[in-house]
Amino acid sequence: MYSYLAEKIVYPIGDMALGTSVVKYYHWLQKTQWWSPEQLLALQNTKLQALIKHAYENVPYYRRLCDERGLTAKDVQTVEDLTKLPILTKKDIRQNFEDIRAKDYKRWKPIPDATGGSTGEPLKYYITKDLASINWAGGFRWWSWAGYKIGDKRIKFGGSSLVPNQAPSLFEVVRNKLERNLLLSAVSMNDAKYEKYINIINWYKPKYIYSYPSSMYLLADYCRSHEINTVRFDAVFSTAEVLLPHYRTAIENQFQCKVFDGYGSYDGGGQAAECEKHQGLHISIEKVIMEIVDENGKRLPAGKSGRIIVTDLHNYAMPFVRYEVGDAGVLSDKPCICGRGLPLLETLEGRTPDTIRLFNGVILSGTAVPCMLKDCHMKQFQLVQIAKDKLLLKIVQGIGYSEVDTQYILNILGYHAGKEIKISLEFYDDIPVGPSGKYRFIIAQ
Repeated sequence: MYSYLAEKIVYPIGDMALGTSVVKYYHWLQKTQWWSPEQLLALQNTKLQALIKHAYENVPYYRRLCDERGLTAKDVQTVEDLTKLPILTKKDIRQNFEDIRAKDYKRWKPIPDATGGSTGEPLKYYITKDLASINWAGGFRWWSWAGYKIGDKRIKFGGSSLVPNQAPSLFEVVRNKLERNLLLSAVSMNDAKYEKYINIINWYKPKYIYSYPSSMYLLADYCRSHEINTVRFDAVFSTAEVLLPHYRTAIENQFQCKVFDGYGSYDGGGQAAECEKHQGLHISIEKVIMEIVDENGKRLPAGKSGRIIVTDLHNYAMPFVRYEVGDAGVLSDKPCICGRGLPLLETLEGRTPDTIRLFNGVILSGTAVPCMLKDCHMKQFQLVQIAKDKLLLKIVQGIGYSEVDTQYILNILGYHAGKEIKISLEFYDDIPVGPSGKYRFIIAQ
């Protein structure tokens, strides 16, 4: 009953009061997901044309780029035409902040925002209420693929991007109350906190939990090792980190539910998520154009791994066109058996800095390393590049870890890294997360 009231009454009133359009976009996205790929591409091109026209006429940075290249807004009419424009980096934004902000940005009811800065300096930018609305609605659509209804009890379990360090605003307090969303921080954890959170979960009885995968993995491991089987969910929503295969297996086995993985780069508008078929992450192309490019910026075909480039189709206050978010992934050219027309991100490979480059030319990617080590009895690991010829693997031993695991790790890393590379192992009781609450399992030099 509450979910029905939340969708039909509470949220519409909230949209009217805040000047947002969450419910309208949510219902629209529930329809567009079933459009054909051709219909969705036509929608993208129409939105792109409007965005480029706006950027050309109102954003000094893009007007200057186009003039330097002899382009007008009419020269960028389709997704394919986007390659006529250069890739936008965080450095470009910082150096040209005023010029990337639209001259009429106040018209779009701008909202200041910033990235968490987990890999360096935070990036400040503006979004709009329209963009916030469709982002919010896109999240609800993703969760609905697991059975979620607006207003169902849920928990957010994570770090700074999920639970702000500063005191929440009145709006955030009211929003979380109405959504029946309980916030739990995973930035600093110990056995006492695990016990406390388990008691809270058993008392609150949420249907869903939205979390960093590493946080849920450690909670699952704690429950398993202490034979706690009272914690159950209808689904777990994974976000902000790469969902490693052994994370998924451990979480699903312990909590007796499926994990639905998701990806969001809200500075650039990127959004993709798993449906109930778990064949990849559906890209929300109603709101974003996603490209994969190589190190030289050349667009790559489906099946090839590269840098993720996004164009947000809804941010008119501060347009990010062909923005490099710092993540890597692989597009798929295969349709999902669910029947949705939304294309798939086949795999998400994490932050592009999470790639180790050795002096002998070997590259160890964030995707390859977990695959190498997946059969070892480790609770946690973190591969750190000490130098161009030296690697350190930090290990938290799991049940059954032995000298056999040690030799296997040294052999497999040595085989892939090269015999010239020095590899050492160190053992820990715990590998702490960073200030943001995110866990990095690869740290490149």
